[in-house]
Amino acid sequence: MFPKINQKFKAYYAPAIETKSLWRLFFGLIILIAVYIISMLIFFAGAGIYIGATAELNGIGPGSVETSLGEFLLGTSPGSVIIILISFIGMFLGVFLAVKLIHKRGLHSLLGPNISDVATGFRNGFLFLLTISMIAFVVFYFIDPPVKNMAFSIWMKWMLFAIPLVFIQILSEELIFRGYLQQQLAARFNSRWAWYFLPSIIFGMLHYDPDNLGSNAVLVVVHTTLFGLIAAEVTARTGNLGTAIGLHFANNIYALTVVALDGPLSGLGLFKTAVHVSNEAAVRSYLLTDLIFIALLYGLYLLWIKKRPQL
Repeated sequence: MFPKINQKFKAYYAPAIETKSLWRLFFGLIILIAVYIISMLIFFAGAGIYIGATAELNGIGPGSVETSLGEFLLGTSPGSVIIILISFIGMFLGVFLAVKLIHKRGLHSLLGPNISDVATGFRNGFLFLLTISMIAFVVFYFIDPPVKNMAFSIWMKWMLFAIPLVFIQILSEELIFRGYLQQQLAARFNSRWAWYFLPSIIFGMLHYDPDNLGSNAVLVVVHTTLFGLIAAEVTARTGNLGTAIGLHFANNIYALTVVALDGPLSGLGLFKTAVHVSNEAAVRSYLLTDLIFIALLYGLYLLWIKKRPQL
């Protein structure tokens, strides 16, 4: 029922076999994490300098500067979300250096052996989930209508920056979790617990945010872990990263720029949900509905796959 190591998947992780030693993976992750942390420190410093300079011009005291920085990092304005998305360039650079320095290969080896198949998978995954999301938007617009967040003309201008930056963000995450980790672990271990479940669980755990999500933090981890399993599944079945990238891109474009959950990272949404993230009971119902829907789609996919063992 769950994905197995098939010929397409073997071809996908083949570039990792020569450097499958766990010590290489360990040092690769050290480089990746270090580069990302350094980039985040630069990001925080730059944000602090910018807000401090602005505050000084406006005669605002230090205490207000700290408050302004905290609000800025929540991403409740379009500009702040753009700056936060820019910080993911550090993650992209981190995986690039890890693969290049430790494993002596390029990022293209994380995408798949055939770029044409990667492009086809991306198109199919993106169009599928975006279509499903827009149908859900129309249905729920009449059940629980979202709140307009900004004028369409202004939103379109922000999209010129947002769309490529969202792509960098999701590409960086896919290169790490369904690319680097899944390839290296599959080259070293036959067990699905290593290359299928483990990267997805780590992906989910990194979304744990009790400060902003309260009692819903664990539910968000379950939600993102399930998404990680689906992305890992299609990567193993297709033998490339294209479909996972397409699904992730459509998901984040919708969640960040079409209908954003009112709260952190809501600044770029054309619409916001009618309830704030602090309304834990209402948000929980949103998350459970979405989780059940995704699980249903995944179950139907697995039933379809079961009848096609060659996949």
